[in-house]
Amino acid sequence: MRNLAVLALALGLAACATDATAPSTSVEGSYSLQRINGTALPYTFSNGVQLVSDRLVLSTDGTFTDIARYGNGQSSTEVGYYTSLNGSITFNDQTSGITYQGSLSGTVLTQIVSGFTQTYQKN
Repeated sequence: MRNLAVLALALGLAACATDATAPSTSVEGSYSLQRINGTALPYTFSNGVQLVSDRLVLSTDGTFTDIARYGNGQSSTEVGYYTSLNGSITFNDQTSGITYQGSLSGTVLTQIVSGFTQTYQKN
């Protein structure tokens, strides 16, 4: 009898878990970099370069553009492709020739690139 009660409880919890629906957020859109390794922008790298802003755009055709602006007034642009599945994102950066991972939770996109954790907020 105890096994039946445990089974009924487990089935009940499973049913509740499948009934719950979380709002679905589309990965496509524009994101602004908020933090690098937990530090708010502007962020100064160990070589003295200061990053003042970064805008990441994920397009519906699977391409991305990432525009970084620096304290010296210069900017750089990275372009590439991305794929997304269940909140996990793989970025194939054609400018730098690297692949890196990211994730989307609600409106917060997190990337891990060359040892740096970058946290973006969807605009």
